[in-house]
Amino acid sequence: MLKALLPLLLVLFTGFSASAQSWRSMTWEVHLGIGSAKYFGDIGGTPHENNWYGIRDLDILRTRPSAVGGIRYNYNRYLSFNGTAVLGWLSGSDAGGKNHSRDYIFNTVIFEPTARLEFFPLRDLQIASGVDSRGLVRNYVTLSAYVFGGAGAVLYHVNPNENLRVRQERDNISYSPLTMVIPAGIGVKIGIRNFIDVGFEIGGRYSFNDYLDGFTSPTSTANDIYYISSFVLVYRIRNADLIIVGD
Repeated sequence: MLKALLPLLLVLFTGFSASAQSWRSMTWEVHLGIGSAKYFGDIGGTPHENNWYGIRDLDILRTRPSAVGGIRYNYNRYLSFNGTAVLGWLSGSDAGGKNHSRDYIFNTVIFEPTARLEFFPLRDLQIASGVDSRGLVRNYVTLSAYVFGGAGAVLYHVNPNENLRVRQERDNISYSPLTMVIPAGIGVKIGIRNFIDVGFEIGGRYSFNDYLDGFTSPTSTANDIYYISSFVLVYRIRNADLIIVGD
């Protein structure tokens, strides 16, 4: 049995060895991506009492685009610090929901800078390698997975439809265009070249106020939440390149 396990152990050892060398030699990364933004709040939602833990509240037609960019510092094999900025749009409509008679519709532009701590239970595990015509290893294909959490802010501007605008004026609704958010989520990266990764991440944002849609319901029991999902392209910066720039 030990002989049967030796090849597997060798693969795992080689993979983790490649992992250790990868993040140590490239501790800085920059990333850019595009994706989607989805809002959950006081406008819209299912007409049913049971919304299946929010699943029925999903409105694909009100999903909006987002763009993300940032920089990551790999502190060690398991921990990274990440500064990220998101530009996106949120949207909601009462059409087809339990409050369809109100006919409230909004569109909100958001700008969200956040600072995140990322934990990598799996970082740069070698899953394949490229070989050239001479039989030499050209590059590794690696897999990483992480969870993240942090803190940030969101600057937002709400554009309400006429019905919602009238309600805002009637109730004298006012709010700050800036609030704090707490991001949390998961992500994966696949290293396809020595310095290039592609990845996907999804994370929720808990807002510290209930006005990202420009409105709060008298029966509201929670602040607004939105989700950002992104496909990202990651460029790893070699430490040697940083030394040359510094000189």
